[in-house]
Amino acid sequence: MKITRELVGELSRRRPFDRMQTTHLEWLAAHLEQVQFKQNAEILLPGMPCVELFFIHSGTVQLEALGNAADEKKVLAELVEGECFPLEALEERRPVFSTFRANSDTTCYRLTIDDFDELKTLSTVFSDFCKYRSQSFLEQSRRVYRLHFSHQSDEQQRLSTPLSVFMSPNPLTARPGSQLRTVVGTMCDNDVDAVTIVNADNAPIGIFTMRDLLRKIVVPGGDLNIPIEEVMTESPRTLPVSALGYEAALMLAEAGFHHIILVDKGKLAGIITERDLFNLQRVSLSQLNAEINAADNLEKLKRCGSDMHLLAESMIIQGVTADHITQIISTLNDKIITRTLDLELAKDGLSGLKVAWIALGSQGRYEQTFFTDQDNGIIFEVPEGEDAASIRSRLLPVAQRINQALNTVGFPLCKGNIMAGNPDCCLSYREWQIKFNTWIQEPTPDSLLKATIFFDFRHLYGDASLTDPLRTWLAEAVIGQKRFFHLLTENAKERTPPLGFFRDFIVDDDKDHPGTIDIKQNGVTLFVDAARVFALASGVTKGNTRERLIAAGDLRNWPQSEVNAWADAFSFLQSLRIRHQFELLRNGSTSHNHINPYELNQLDRKFFLESLRQAGKLQKQLSMDFGMGM
Repeated sequence: MKITRELVGELSRRRPFDRMQTTHLEWLAAHLEQVQFKQNAEILLPGMPCVELFFIHSGTVQLEALGNAADEKKVLAELVEGECFPLEALEERRPVFSTFRANSDTTCYRLTIDDFDELKTLSTVFSDFCKYRSQSFLEQSRRVYRLHFSHQSDEQQRLSTPLSVFMSPNPLTARPGSQLRTVVGTMCDNDVDAVTIVNADNAPIGIFTMRDLLRKIVVPGGDLNIPIEEVMTESPRTLPVSALGYEAALMLAEAGFHHIILVDKGKLAGIITERDLFNLQRVSLSQLNAEINAADNLEKLKRCGSDMHLLAESMIIQGVTADHITQIISTLNDKIITRTLDLELAKDGLSGLKVAWIALGSQGRYEQTFFTDQDNGIIFEVPEGEDAASIRSRLLPVAQRINQALNTVGFPLCKGNIMAGNPDCCLSYREWQIKFNTWIQEPTPDSLLKATIFFDFRHLYGDASLTDPLRTWLAEAVIGQKRFFHLLTENAKERTPPLGFFRDFIVDDDKDHPGTIDIKQNGVTLFVDAARVFALASGVTKGNTRERLIAAGDLRNWPQSEVNAWADAFSFLQSLRIRHQFELLRNGSTSHNHINPYELNQLDRKFFLESLRQAGKLQKQLSMDFGMGM
């Protein structure tokens, strides 16, 4: 094809050609052939070998998969001007799995397979694009997805925005030695409810609020003439100005205060309040924290759980990522559970016992959603002169009552009885070591299944000196256990992505949810199980799936684009799952994880398909690292 300035200019506006050298673009333009397709023309059919690459100049091309009936077609995606196909099939030297049909009169540029290979040799940019196209797709489309589904007002984008954008700069400050009366007067004059106390280097050393004035001075009848440092909150927690809104929300959820000081290189930069983050919320984090802390019965804690769903609803509307939502949900669940333990343990005399309550499964990974049951256990220390059985006999009745209390509050009993009230989950430190070591040294299908739950444990309540050393011990105990990792890998691969040969979805024939995919078991869990194996094998002690993938990727020198693709695919599946559960709850239905992929909009369906494909690639990485020939 004759080189034209118009064609080179057109190519240079498209990814990845916008980053290629001009000489390579001219070479490409010279080797392209223009072809025309009438509306409904079949360009490629399933099973056809890939011998050329098409670039869409005008018109649209539809990807179709065969349905259950011979004449039934399922539209998987629609390609538009500027896109190319079938790049992945050409790169992998395999037949196409879908029908590519001209959805309208369409003009394409065609590149032969030999010229395709030659261009990859000439241009590193084009070669990398071909190699990592699917990963690049997820990284780039994530931003499009958020824009498409989130509300566009500034207020509703705040949890995904750097705090520097909407903080209050130049906040009111005071120096040590300032008289409290003077400071309060200045706060009133400036109509603010907080002042930051800074040292000579303008670094924050304390904070004082109007709430402090009431609690520390007015109610007890204190002296207003004392220095401010005598009543300020010392060493306040801070965040950098570059932190995102969700990090401030998480801190508010954990600590229950109302102001966060922002710093830049250790110096005071601004302050942000809960109102700045949640001025549209029907329920505030501080209000919810206060209600949880003040709750003196289970019914009040149950209402707190309902209020937490309202907070999560606002975050979903704002387009906050699933990782951040599940962290905040898990953190607030932690607080409700902790308060439940406070109330129930006040009824029993367990003084003198060293005990830790641990979270397992999704709560242990900070990945809880709306639809979650209990997974918990107890670690205890055996006092000198006593035995584990006698201590367990004291703890089990209390643990069983706590499990029932948590069920009342809103955490259903675990159907598999993975709960602290089960003698198998209420063990001494040494008994946990023996149990874990048996699973590692003599793995069985049952023990491997339990390992996927118990190995995600996290300290929640009580004496952390029992939990943290056990986590460290476990990380060391699995090192070099090839047979354990091989079998754990086989266990993780028992479920495969529900994708058909023709790149469509394989749906369940579940009698309650026909024509659906269980997005938890056949999507999210594929990433969770793989990430656990890589984390254990790499000595990574992080419990969150996304963090595990990223940390393991760094240690194992995986290409960053692949790691990002896996992490983003997991996040998308979690996001789709949370939105699905939210819609069910909002419509008064029982929450579940079964999704009909063909009822999703086109963008969701395309992302769902690609995310499942990424799960398959992650499982292939597992096989390479921990297969029989590892």
